[in-house]
Amino acid sequence: MIVFLDNFHLLRPAWLLAGLPACLLLWLLWRRSRSGQGWRQIIHPDLLPHLLEDHGGSSSASPVQALVLIWLLATLALAGPSWEKIPQPVQRKQDALVILLDLSYSMLSEDISPSRLQRSRHKLMDLLQRRKEGTTALIAYAGDAHVVSPLTDDHRTIANLLPALDPDIMPVKGNQPAAAVKQALALFSSAGAVRGQILLVSDGIRQVDVEKINKLLSTTRFSLSVLGVGTSTGGPIPLPGRGLLKDAGNNIVIASLERAPLQQLANDNGGTYSDLRLDERDLEQVIQPPFDPNQEPELLLDRSADQWHDLGFWLVLALLPLALGSFRRGWLLCIPLLLLIPPRPAFAFEWQDLWQTRDQRAAKMLEQGDASTAAQTFEDPDWGAAASYRAEDYATALEHYSRSDAAADWYNRGNALAKSGHTSAAIAAYDEALARNPELEDASFNKLLLEQLQHQQNQDQQNQDQQNQDQQNQDQQNQDQQNQDQQNQDQQNQDQQNQDQQDQDQ
Repeated sequence: MIVFLDNFHLLRPAWLLAGLPACLLLWLLWRRSRSGQGWRQIIHPDLLPHLLEDHGGSSSASPVQALVLIWLLATLALAGPSWEKIPQPVQRKQDALVILLDLSYSMLSEDISPSRLQRSRHKLMDLLQRRKEGTTALIAYAGDAHVVSPLTDDHRTIANLLPALDPDIMPVKGNQPAAAVKQALALFSSAGAVRGQILLVSDGIRQVDVEKINKLLSTTRFSLSVLGVGTSTGGPIPLPGRGLLKDAGNNIVIASLERAPLQQLANDNGGTYSDLRLDERDLEQVIQPPFDPNQEPELLLDRSADQWHDLGFWLVLALLPLALGSFRRGWLLCIPLLLLIPPRPAFAFEWQDLWQTRDQRAAKMLEQGDASTAAQTFEDPDWGAAASYRAEDYATALEHYSRSDAAADWYNRGNALAKSGHTSAAIAAYDEALARNPELEDASFNKLLLEQLQHQQNQDQQNQDQQNQDQQNQDQQNQDQQNQDQQNQDQQNQDQQNQDQQDQDQ
Protein backbone atom coordinates (compact mmCIF):
# COMPACT_ATOMS: atom_id res chain seq x y z
CA MET A 1 0.00 0.00 0.00
CA ILE A 2 2.86 2.37 0.83
CA VAL A 3 4.49 1.63 -2.53
CA PHE A 4 1.17 2.36 -4.23
CA LEU A 5 0.84 5.72 -2.49
CA ASP A 6 4.44 6.62 -3.29
CA ASN A 7 4.12 5.79 -6.98
CA PHE A 8 0.57 6.97 -7.62
CA HIS A 9 0.41 10.00 -9.90
CA LEU A 10 -1.50 11.32 -12.89
CA LEU A 11 0.11 11.20 -16.31
CA ARG A 12 -2.11 14.01 -17.62
CA PRO A 13 -3.19 16.04 -14.57
CA ALA A 14 -4.46 18.93 -16.72
CA TRP A 15 -7.55 16.83 -17.51
CA LEU A 16 -8.73 17.38 -13.91
CA LEU A 17 -9.73 20.88 -15.00
CA ALA A 18 -12.50 19.25 -17.02
CA GLY A 19 -14.05 18.08 -13.73
CA LEU A 20 -14.60 21.62 -12.43
CA PRO A 21 -18.01 22.01 -14.17
CA ALA A 22 -19.13 18.74 -12.57
CA CYS A 23 -18.08 20.02 -9.14
CA LEU A 24 -19.99 23.26 -9.81
CA LEU A 25 -23.06 21.23 -10.75
CA LEU A 26 -22.79 19.25 -7.51
CA TRP A 27 -22.61 22.49 -5.53
CA LEU A 28 -25.70 23.84 -7.27
CA LEU A 29 -27.61 20.64 -6.48
CA TRP A 30 -26.56 20.81 -2.85
CA ARG A 31 -27.55 24.49 -2.62
CA ARG A 32 -30.92 23.74 -4.19
CA SER A 33 -31.56 20.93 -1.74
CA ARG A 34 -30.66 23.26 1.15
CA SER A 35 -33.03 25.99 -0.03
CA GLY A 36 -36.03 24.20 1.43
CA GLN A 37 -34.55 23.55 4.86
CA GLY A 38 -35.77 26.84 6.31
CA TRP A 39 -39.39 26.14 5.42
CA ARG A 40 -39.20 22.65 6.91
CA GLN A 41 -38.40 24.18 10.29
CA ILE A 42 -41.52 26.45 10.42
CA ILE A 43 -44.14 24.46 8.44
CA HIS A 44 -45.93 21.48 9.86
CA PRO A 45 -44.71 18.20 8.32
CA ASP A 46 -48.26 17.32 7.22
CA LEU A 47 -48.40 20.46 5.05
CA LEU A 48 -44.93 20.21 3.53
CA PRO A 49 -45.87 17.73 0.74
CA HIS A 50 -48.55 20.18 -0.45
CA LEU A 51 -46.38 23.32 -0.27
CA LEU A 52 -42.85 22.19 -1.31
CA GLU A 53 -41.53 20.13 -4.19
CA ASP A 54 -39.63 17.04 -3.16
CA HIS A 55 -36.10 17.79 -4.43
CA GLY A 56 -34.64 14.89 -2.55
CA GLY A 57 -36.57 12.28 -4.50
CA SER A 58 -34.48 9.80 -6.42
CA SER A 59 -36.63 10.05 -9.53
CA SER A 60 -35.69 13.66 -10.23
CA ALA A 61 -32.17 13.88 -8.84
CA SER A 62 -30.70 10.51 -9.85
CA PRO A 63 -30.14 11.32 -13.57
CA VAL A 64 -28.18 14.47 -12.76
CA GLN A 65 -26.25 12.79 -9.96
CA ALA A 66 -25.39 9.85 -12.23
CA LEU A 67 -24.27 12.30 -14.93
CA VAL A 68 -21.95 14.02 -12.45
CA LEU A 69 -20.52 10.67 -11.32
CA ILE A 70 -19.91 9.59 -14.93
CA TRP A 71 -18.35 12.97 -15.63
CA LEU A 72 -15.92 12.75 -12.71
CA LEU A 73 -14.93 9.14 -13.45
CA ALA A 74 -14.32 9.96 -17.12
CA THR A 75 -12.23 12.98 -16.17
CA LEU A 76 -10.12 10.91 -13.77
CA ALA A 77 -9.65 8.23 -16.44
CA LEU A 78 -8.47 10.85 -18.95
CA ALA A 79 -6.04 12.21 -16.35
CA GLY A 80 -4.17 8.89 -16.60
CA PRO A 81 -3.83 7.40 -13.10
CA SER A 82 -0.68 5.30 -12.86
CA TRP A 83 1.38 3.60 -10.15
CA GLU A 84 3.53 1.03 -11.96
CA LYS A 85 6.11 0.95 -14.77
CA ILE A 86 6.40 -1.42 -17.71
CA PRO A 87 9.54 -1.98 -19.84
CA GLN A 88 9.28 -0.49 -23.31
CA PRO A 89 11.73 -1.95 -25.87
CA VAL A 90 13.32 0.36 -28.43
CA GLN A 91 13.34 -0.93 -31.98
CA ARG A 92 14.67 0.28 -35.27
CA LYS A 93 14.65 -0.88 -38.87
CA GLN A 94 17.05 -3.73 -39.35
CA ASP A 95 19.87 -2.26 -41.43
CA ALA A 96 22.90 -3.31 -39.43
CA LEU A 97 26.41 -2.59 -40.72
CA VAL A 98 29.70 -3.56 -39.05
CA ILE A 99 32.84 -1.85 -40.36
CA LEU A 100 36.17 -3.69 -40.01
CA LEU A 101 39.10 -1.25 -40.24
CA ASP A 102 42.58 -2.64 -40.86
CA LEU A 103 45.12 -0.98 -38.52
CA SER A 104 48.20 -2.96 -39.53
CA TYR A 105 51.37 -0.97 -40.25
CA SER A 106 50.91 -1.35 -44.02
CA MET A 107 48.01 1.13 -43.75
CA LEU A 108 50.60 3.85 -43.08
CA SER A 109 51.93 3.56 -46.62
CA GLU A 110 51.75 6.82 -48.57
CA ASP A 111 51.26 5.45 -52.07
CA ILE A 112 47.93 7.33 -51.94
CA SER A 113 48.01 10.80 -50.43
CA PRO A 114 48.20 11.60 -47.58
CA SER A 115 48.23 7.92 -46.51
CA ARG A 116 46.10 4.81 -46.75
CA LEU A 117 44.89 5.22 -43.18
CA GLN A 118 43.99 8.90 -43.59
CA ARG A 119 42.06 8.22 -46.78
CA SER A 120 40.25 5.32 -45.09
CA ARG A 121 39.20 7.59 -42.22
CA HIS A 122 37.86 10.22 -44.63
CA LYS A 123 35.94 7.60 -46.59
CA LEU A 124 34.35 6.20 -43.43
CA MET A 125 33.35 9.75 -42.45
CA ASP A 126 31.52 10.02 -45.77
CA LEU A 127 29.88 6.66 -45.18
CA LEU A 128 28.59 7.63 -41.72
CA GLN A 129 27.12 10.85 -43.11
CA ARG A 130 25.24 8.87 -45.77
CA ARG A 131 23.61 6.50 -43.27
CA LYS A 132 20.38 8.16 -42.19
CA GLU A 133 18.84 5.01 -40.69
CA GLY A 134 20.00 1.71 -39.30
CA THR A 135 22.74 0.85 -36.83
CA THR A 136 26.49 0.83 -37.37
CA ALA A 137 29.42 -0.69 -35.47
CA LEU A 138 33.17 -0.22 -35.85
CA ILE A 139 35.87 -2.81 -35.16
CA ALA A 140 39.61 -2.10 -35.42
CA TYR A 141 41.97 -5.01 -35.93
CA ALA A 142 45.63 -5.80 -36.38
CA GLY A 143 47.08 -8.86 -34.60
CA ASP A 144 43.77 -9.04 -32.71
CA ALA A 145 40.42 -7.23 -32.92
CA HIS A 146 38.77 -4.67 -30.64
CA VAL A 147 35.27 -3.21 -30.69
CA VAL A 148 35.53 0.56 -31.05
CA SER A 149 31.75 1.00 -31.01
CA PRO A 150 28.96 -1.59 -30.78
CA LEU A 151 25.90 -1.41 -33.03
CA THR A 152 24.41 2.03 -32.50
CA ASP A 153 22.41 4.62 -34.41
CA ASP A 154 24.63 7.37 -32.98
CA HIS A 155 26.90 7.71 -36.00
CA ARG A 156 28.42 10.93 -34.69
CA THR A 157 30.08 9.09 -31.84
CA ILE A 158 31.76 6.69 -34.26
CA ALA A 159 32.89 9.61 -36.43
CA ASN A 160 34.48 11.28 -33.40
CA LEU A 161 36.42 8.12 -32.56
CA LEU A 162 37.91 7.65 -36.03
CA PRO A 163 40.73 10.27 -35.80
CA ALA A 164 42.24 8.51 -32.76
CA LEU A 165 42.59 5.14 -34.50
CA ASP A 166 46.22 4.41 -35.32
CA PRO A 167 48.36 1.24 -35.61
CA ASP A 168 50.36 2.28 -32.55
CA ILE A 169 47.33 1.90 -30.24
CA MET A 170 46.86 -1.76 -31.15
CA PRO A 171 48.32 -4.00 -28.41
CA VAL A 172 49.17 -6.85 -30.81
CA LYS A 173 50.79 -6.17 -34.18
CA GLY A 174 49.92 -8.21 -37.25
CA ASN A 175 46.95 -8.78 -39.55
CA GLN A 176 44.11 -11.06 -38.38
CA PRO A 177 40.88 -10.12 -40.20
CA ALA A 178 39.23 -13.41 -39.15
CA ALA A 179 39.33 -12.24 -35.53
CA ALA A 180 37.49 -9.08 -36.58
CA VAL A 181 34.81 -11.11 -38.37
CA LYS A 182 34.27 -13.16 -35.18
CA GLN A 183 33.76 -9.92 -33.24
CA ALA A 184 31.29 -8.71 -35.89
CA LEU A 185 29.22 -11.90 -35.59
CA ALA A 186 29.20 -11.50 -31.81
CA LEU A 187 27.88 -7.94 -32.18
CA PHE A 188 25.12 -9.10 -34.53
CA SER A 189 24.16 -11.85 -32.10
CA SER A 190 24.04 -9.57 -29.04
CA ALA A 191 21.87 -7.07 -30.94
CA GLY A 192 19.45 -9.76 -32.12
CA ALA A 193 20.14 -9.15 -35.83
CA VAL A 194 19.58 -12.09 -38.17
CA ARG A 195 20.78 -10.22 -41.27
CA GLY A 196 23.37 -7.54 -41.80
CA GLN A 197 26.38 -6.33 -43.74
CA ILE A 198 30.08 -6.42 -43.01
CA LEU A 199 32.41 -3.94 -44.71
CA LEU A 200 36.12 -4.77 -44.66
CA VAL A 201 38.45 -1.81 -45.24
CA SER A 202 41.91 -3.21 -45.87
CA ASP A 203 44.94 -3.21 -48.19
CA GLY A 204 45.44 -6.96 -48.31
CA ILE A 205 44.54 -10.38 -46.95
CA ARG A 206 46.14 -13.82 -46.95
CA GLN A 207 44.53 -16.81 -48.63
CA VAL A 208 44.40 -18.66 -45.31
CA ASP A 209 42.35 -15.80 -43.83
CA VAL A 210 39.96 -15.95 -46.79
CA GLU A 211 39.25 -19.60 -45.98
CA LYS A 212 38.77 -18.86 -42.28
CA ILE A 213 36.31 -16.05 -42.96
CA ASN A 214 34.37 -18.10 -45.51
CA LYS A 215 33.96 -20.84 -42.91
CA LEU A 216 32.70 -18.34 -40.31
CA LEU A 217 30.10 -16.82 -42.66
CA SER A 218 29.04 -20.00 -44.46
CA THR A 219 26.08 -20.71 -42.14
CA THR A 220 24.94 -17.11 -41.64
CA ARG A 221 22.91 -14.55 -43.59
CA PHE A 222 25.52 -11.82 -43.28
CA SER A 223 27.19 -10.51 -46.43
CA LEU A 224 30.74 -9.15 -46.63
CA SER A 225 31.96 -6.42 -48.97
CA VAL A 226 35.51 -5.13 -49.33
CA LEU A 227 36.92 -1.65 -49.86
CA GLY A 228 40.50 -2.03 -51.11
CA VAL A 229 42.95 0.68 -50.06
CA GLY A 230 46.22 1.39 -51.91
CA THR A 231 47.77 0.87 -55.35
CA SER A 232 49.29 -2.08 -57.17
CA THR A 233 52.72 -0.43 -57.27
CA GLY A 234 52.57 0.16 -53.50
CA GLY A 235 54.94 2.21 -51.41
CA PRO A 236 57.21 2.04 -48.36
CA ILE A 237 55.83 2.01 -44.83
CA PRO A 238 56.99 4.94 -42.69
CA LEU A 239 57.20 4.30 -38.96
CA PRO A 240 56.77 7.32 -36.66
CA GLY A 241 60.23 8.36 -35.52
CA ARG A 242 61.82 5.11 -36.76
CA GLY A 243 62.30 5.60 -40.48
CA LEU A 244 60.95 3.07 -43.00
CA LEU A 245 59.87 -0.47 -42.20
CA LYS A 246 62.50 -3.05 -43.23
CA ASP A 247 62.50 -6.82 -43.40
CA ALA A 248 65.00 -9.23 -41.79
CA GLY A 249 67.46 -8.60 -44.63
CA ASN A 250 67.43 -4.85 -43.94
CA ASN A 251 65.50 -4.24 -47.17
CA ILE A 252 62.76 -1.62 -47.31
CA VAL A 253 59.31 -3.27 -47.33
CA ILE A 254 57.07 -2.19 -50.22
CA ALA A 255 53.35 -2.72 -49.42
CA SER A 256 51.19 -3.15 -52.51
CA LEU A 257 47.45 -3.72 -52.83
CA GLU A 258 46.68 -7.34 -53.77
CA ARG A 259 43.15 -7.24 -55.15
CA ALA A 260 42.62 -10.91 -56.06
CA PRO A 261 42.19 -12.34 -52.51
CA LEU A 262 39.99 -9.41 -51.50
CA GLN A 263 37.77 -9.81 -54.57
CA GLN A 264 37.48 -13.54 -53.93
CA LEU A 265 36.48 -12.90 -50.31
CA ALA A 266 33.70 -10.49 -51.35
CA ASN A 267 32.40 -12.80 -54.09
CA ASP A 268 32.33 -15.82 -51.77
CA ASN A 269 30.20 -14.03 -49.18
CA GLY A 270 27.53 -12.26 -51.23
CA GLY A 271 29.24 -8.88 -51.30
CA THR A 272 31.07 -6.66 -53.75
CA TYR A 273 34.58 -5.27 -54.07
CA SER A 274 35.71 -1.76 -54.96
CA ASP A 275 38.92 0.21 -54.84
CA LEU A 276 38.82 3.30 -52.63
CA ARG A 277 37.99 6.31 -54.85
CA LEU A 278 37.89 10.06 -54.45
CA ASP A 279 34.16 10.19 -55.28
CA GLU A 280 31.34 8.15 -53.71
CA ARG A 281 30.99 5.53 -56.41
CA ASP A 282 32.91 3.09 -54.24
CA LEU A 283 30.39 3.45 -51.40
CA GLU A 284 27.46 3.04 -53.78
CA GLN A 285 29.05 -0.20 -54.97
CA VAL A 286 29.98 -1.84 -51.67
CA ILE A 287 27.08 -0.69 -49.44
CA GLN A 288 23.99 -2.69 -50.24
CA PRO A 289 20.50 -1.12 -49.92
CA PRO A 290 18.66 -1.79 -46.65
CA PHE A 291 16.43 -4.81 -46.37
CA ASP A 292 12.70 -4.58 -47.02
CA PRO A 293 11.16 -3.63 -43.62
CA ASN A 294 7.94 -5.45 -44.61
CA GLN A 295 9.79 -8.75 -44.88
CA GLU A 296 12.42 -8.37 -42.17
CA PRO A 297 11.80 -7.96 -38.42
CA GLU A 298 12.86 -4.81 -36.70
CA LEU A 299 16.17 -4.76 -34.85
CA LEU A 300 15.94 -4.62 -31.08
CA LEU A 301 18.48 -2.06 -29.87
CA ASP A 302 20.63 -2.61 -26.78
CA ARG A 303 18.54 -0.34 -24.61
CA SER A 304 15.00 -0.11 -23.26
CA ALA A 305 12.90 2.46 -21.48
CA ASP A 306 10.64 1.97 -18.45
CA GLN A 307 7.42 3.90 -18.98
CA TRP A 308 4.51 4.48 -16.64
CA HIS A 309 1.51 2.26 -17.34
CA ASP A 310 -1.69 4.22 -17.95
CA LEU A 311 -4.36 2.43 -15.85
CA GLY A 312 -7.23 4.78 -16.60
CA PHE A 313 -8.96 2.09 -18.65
CA TRP A 314 -10.12 0.41 -15.43
CA LEU A 315 -12.23 3.48 -14.70
CA VAL A 316 -13.68 3.25 -18.20
CA LEU A 317 -14.86 -0.27 -17.36
CA ALA A 318 -16.50 1.11 -14.23
CA LEU A 319 -18.46 3.54 -16.43
CA LEU A 320 -20.17 0.76 -18.36
CA PRO A 321 -22.90 -0.01 -15.77
CA LEU A 322 -23.69 3.68 -15.49
CA ALA A 323 -23.77 4.00 -19.28
CA LEU A 324 -26.29 1.15 -19.49
CA GLY A 325 -28.55 3.02 -17.09
CA SER A 326 -28.52 6.08 -19.32
CA PHE A 327 -31.05 4.41 -21.63
CA ARG A 328 -33.74 4.93 -19.04
CA ARG A 329 -36.35 7.43 -20.05
CA GLY A 330 -35.30 10.99 -19.36
CA TRP A 331 -31.61 10.28 -18.64
CA LEU A 332 -30.49 10.99 -22.20
CA LEU A 333 -31.79 14.53 -21.78
CA CYS A 334 -28.75 15.20 -19.59
CA ILE A 335 -26.34 14.57 -22.45
CA PRO A 336 -26.90 17.99 -24.13
CA LEU A 337 -25.50 19.54 -20.94
CA LEU A 338 -22.08 18.36 -22.10
CA LEU A 339 -22.36 20.64 -25.11
CA LEU A 340 -22.67 23.65 -22.80
CA ILE A 341 -19.22 23.13 -21.26
CA PRO A 342 -16.94 25.90 -22.54
CA PRO A 343 -13.51 24.79 -23.75
CA ARG A 344 -10.77 25.43 -21.21
CA PRO A 345 -7.04 25.68 -21.90
CA ALA A 346 -5.12 22.68 -20.57
CA PHE A 347 -1.63 23.66 -19.57
CA ALA A 348 1.19 21.34 -20.69
CA PHE A 349 -1.33 19.22 -22.56
CA GLU A 350 -1.48 18.35 -26.24
CA TRP A 351 -3.79 16.29 -28.37
CA GLN A 352 -1.14 13.56 -28.62
CA ASP A 353 -1.35 13.14 -24.83
CA LEU A 354 -4.62 11.29 -25.36
CA TRP A 355 -2.78 8.45 -27.08
CA GLN A 356 0.89 8.63 -26.05
CA THR A 357 2.83 9.63 -22.97
CA ARG A 358 5.47 12.36 -23.17
CA ASP A 359 8.22 9.74 -23.07
CA GLN A 360 6.65 7.84 -25.96
CA ARG A 361 6.36 10.98 -28.06
CA ALA A 362 9.91 11.97 -27.17
CA ALA A 363 11.20 8.52 -28.16
CA LYS A 364 9.55 8.97 -31.56
CA MET A 365 11.17 12.40 -31.93
CA LEU A 366 14.54 10.88 -31.07
CA GLU A 367 14.07 8.14 -33.66
CA GLN A 368 13.24 10.79 -36.29
CA GLY A 369 16.46 12.64 -35.49
CA ASP A 370 15.02 15.58 -33.53
CA ALA A 371 17.20 14.96 -30.48
CA SER A 372 17.03 18.55 -29.18
CA THR A 373 13.23 18.60 -28.91
CA ALA A 374 13.22 15.05 -27.54
CA ALA A 375 15.61 16.06 -24.75
CA GLN A 376 13.18 18.78 -23.64
CA THR A 377 10.17 16.43 -23.88
CA PHE A 378 11.47 13.38 -22.00
CA GLU A 379 10.34 13.02 -18.41
CA ASP A 380 12.55 9.99 -17.76
CA PRO A 381 15.99 11.34 -16.70
CA ASP A 382 17.94 8.47 -18.31
CA TRP A 383 16.25 9.04 -21.65
CA GLY A 384 16.70 12.78 -21.23
CA ALA A 385 20.42 12.28 -20.74
CA ALA A 386 20.69 10.11 -23.87
CA ALA A 387 18.74 12.65 -25.93
CA SER A 388 20.86 15.56 -24.64
CA TYR A 389 23.99 13.61 -25.60
CA ARG A 390 22.59 13.01 -29.08
CA ALA A 391 21.74 16.72 -29.36
CA GLU A 392 25.38 17.56 -28.46
CA ASP A 393 24.20 19.30 -25.29
CA TYR A 394 26.95 17.63 -23.32
CA ALA A 395 26.63 19.93 -20.31
CA THR A 396 23.02 18.82 -19.72
CA ALA A 397 23.91 15.18 -20.38
CA LEU A 398 26.77 15.43 -17.89
CA GLU A 399 24.39 16.87 -15.30
CA HIS A 400 22.04 13.91 -15.75
CA TYR A 401 24.83 11.33 -15.59
CA SER A 402 26.25 12.92 -12.43
CA ARG A 403 23.18 11.97 -10.39
CA SER A 404 24.32 8.38 -9.96
CA ASP A 405 27.54 6.69 -8.86
CA ALA A 406 27.18 3.50 -10.92
CA ALA A 407 29.87 2.31 -13.32
CA ALA A 408 27.64 2.90 -16.36
CA ASP A 409 26.99 6.49 -15.30
CA TRP A 410 30.71 7.15 -14.80
CA TYR A 411 31.31 5.68 -18.26
CA ASN A 412 28.64 7.92 -19.82
CA ARG A 413 30.07 10.84 -17.86
CA GLY A 414 33.45 10.13 -19.40
CA ASN A 415 31.92 10.10 -22.89
CA ALA A 416 30.24 13.47 -22.31
CA LEU A 417 33.48 14.97 -20.97
CA ALA A 418 35.44 13.59 -23.91
CA LYS A 419 32.98 15.10 -26.37
CA SER A 420 33.26 18.42 -24.52
CA GLY A 421 37.03 18.41 -25.00
CA HIS A 422 37.90 17.75 -21.32
CA THR A 423 40.30 14.89 -22.01
CA SER A 424 41.91 14.64 -18.55
CA ALA A 425 38.55 14.72 -16.76
CA ALA A 426 37.19 12.07 -19.15
CA ILE A 427 40.12 9.77 -18.42
CA ALA A 428 39.49 10.22 -14.68
CA ALA A 429 35.81 9.35 -15.21
CA TYR A 430 36.77 6.17 -17.09
CA ASP A 431 39.08 5.27 -14.19
CA GLU A 432 36.14 5.61 -11.78
CA ALA A 433 34.00 3.41 -14.04
CA LEU A 434 36.71 0.74 -14.18
CA ALA A 435 37.16 0.92 -10.41
CA ARG A 436 33.51 -0.08 -10.04
CA ASN A 437 33.46 -2.55 -12.92
CA PRO A 438 36.92 -3.69 -14.10
CA GLU A 439 35.31 -5.74 -16.90
CA LEU A 440 33.89 -2.67 -18.64
CA GLU A 441 35.85 -3.09 -21.88
CA ASP A 442 34.40 -0.03 -23.60
CA ALA A 443 35.68 2.20 -20.80
CA SER A 444 39.15 0.61 -21.06
CA PHE A 445 39.27 1.09 -24.80
CA ASN A 446 37.99 4.68 -24.72
CA LYS A 447 40.48 5.52 -21.99
CA LEU A 448 43.29 4.08 -24.09
CA LEU A 449 42.16 6.12 -27.09
CA LEU A 450 42.05 9.33 -25.06
CA GLU A 451 45.45 8.67 -23.52
CA GLN A 452 46.85 8.06 -26.97
CA LEU A 453 45.18 11.20 -28.27
CA GLN A 454 46.47 13.21 -25.31
CA HIS A 455 49.97 11.86 -25.87
CA GLN A 456 49.75 12.76 -29.54
CA GLN A 457 48.57 16.27 -28.70
CA ASN A 458 51.43 16.71 -26.24
CA GLN A 459 53.86 15.39 -28.82
CA ASP A 460 52.48 17.77 -31.45
CA GLN A 461 52.77 20.66 -29.00
CA GLN A 462 56.35 19.72 -28.21
CA ASN A 463 57.15 19.45 -31.90
CA GLN A 464 55.57 22.83 -32.49
CA ASP A 465 57.55 24.35 -29.64
CA GLN A 466 60.73 22.77 -30.97
CA GLN A 467 59.99 24.09 -34.45
CA ASN A 468 59.42 27.56 -33.03
CA GLN A 469 62.69 27.34 -31.09
CA ASP A 470 64.57 26.11 -34.16
CA GLN A 471 63.06 28.90 -36.21
CA GLN A 472 64.15 31.47 -33.63
CA ASN A 473 67.66 30.01 -33.57
CA GLN A 474 67.79 30.05 -37.35
CA ASP A 475 66.60 33.65 -37.45
CA GLN A 476 69.26 34.58 -34.89
CA GLN A 477 71.95 32.81 -36.91
CA ASN A 478 70.83 34.57 -40.06
CA GLN A 479 70.90 37.91 -38.25
CA ASP A 480 74.40 37.23 -36.90
CA GLN A 481 75.56 36.18 -40.33
CA GLN A 482 74.16 39.35 -41.86
CA ASN A 483 75.91 41.43 -39.23
CA GLN A 484 79.18 39.62 -39.86
CA ASP A 485 78.83 40.09 -43.63
CA GLN A 486 78.08 43.75 -43.10
CA GLN A 487 81.17 44.15 -40.92
CA ASN A 488 83.34 42.39 -43.50
CA GLN A 489 81.95 44.59 -46.23
CA ASP A 490 82.61 47.72 -44.17
CA GLN A 491 86.19 46.55 -43.49
CA GLN A 492 86.77 45.91 -47.17
CA ASN A 493 85.44 49.35 -48.05
CA GLN A 494 87.72 50.92 -45.43
CA ASP A 495 90.75 49.04 -46.73
CA GLN A 496 89.93 50.08 -50.25
CA GLN A 497 89.65 53.70 -49.23
CA ASN A 498 93.03 53.53 -47.45
CA GLN A 499 94.63 51.97 -50.50
CA ASP A 500 93.17 54.64 -52.75
CA GLN A 501 94.47 57.37 -50.42
CA GLN A 502 97.99 55.89 -50.44
CA ASP A 503 98.01 55.69 -54.23
CA GLN A 504 96.93 59.31 -54.45
CA ASP A 505 99.67 60.48 -52.04
CA GLN A 506 102.34 58.76 -54.13
